[in-house]
Amino acid sequence: MEGFIIKVFYLGKRKRILGIAIGLVLMAAMLAGCGSTGTSADGPAVTVSSKAWTEQLILGSMLLELLEDNGYPVEDQLGLGETPTLRPALKSGQIDVYWEYTGSILMTEMGEEQMSQEEEAYNKVKQWDKEENDIIWLDYAPANNTYTLMMKEERAKELGLESISDLAGYIKSGEEDLILATNIEFFEREEDGIPGLEKVYGFEFDRDAMVFVTTGLTYDALRNDNADVAMGFATDGRIPAFNFINLEDDMGFFPIYNPAPTIRPEILEAYPELPELINQVAQALDDATLAELNRRVDMDKEEPDEVARDFLAEIGLLD
Repeated sequence: MEGFIIKVFYLGKRKRILGIAIGLVLMAAMLAGCGSTGTSADGPAVTVSSKAWTEQLILGSMLLELLEDNGYPVEDQLGLGETPTLRPALKSGQIDVYWEYTGSILMTEMGEEQMSQEEEAYNKVKQWDKEENDIIWLDYAPANNTYTLMMKEERAKELGLESISDLAGYIKSGEEDLILATNIEFFEREEDGIPGLEKVYGFEFDRDAMVFVTTGLTYDALRNDNADVAMGFATDGRIPAFNFINLEDDMGFFPIYNPAPTIRPEILEAYPELPELINQVAQALDDATLAELNRRVDMDKEEPDEVARDFLAEIGLLD
């Protein structure tokens, strides 16, 4: 229900296509007057979609704004749903492009074990999706929306901690107990949670010095000094907003969740120049950048499309 409401809001706010005929006539006039942009008024409209949460709405808006500004006919289906909704819609042609995460497909669709090497994970997913589903993956972003261990920046500097290895060494030194804020799932998950993390890094959190809360409240526990360390997600907007840092996963324990546009081959056949254009967006998105964009929406209450436009302008892809 939430995704449906968002979708209707965006359709109403943007008023993307008032009429196919009018849109094509205006586009033809624009192309004739301004010179060729590599698009064709006779080509298909590109239906852009996304999942229904902040980061996805921002990423989807980037595609929508970029394509529209470059003269492509677009249709807005942002906030359509999650992976189980979007994947069938992409394969059936109901939508044409949306951002997916490598780890989501690797583990949930392919049934593979997690991978910590981003290029290896991307190449495996890209090849499998092309062969099995005729879905094309464009370049992935350096941003990795995976689990993270966070600390207040000031506290981490005070203790000289920059990585999880630093944290492990400090805890093993016995200097003091550090309180961890976590949810139950992360505490129990062997493959990508506390048990596996402790095994790889060779240390243990004090079980009597833990704060168990729901996922979203780990940030508040850390902010309010009810914990020294907290689990979270690496591109969450509250990390820069609350002056947190992500401790570097220097041993590559956490699975990779790099976002990348996934697109139907029919669209690339109609517009073969699209990858070169869209890949410039992915290349500019690292953890800190995406977290800051998320912060502007979640904390400053800016609209995702406004944040997307500002970002595209900053990197020189939008006037």
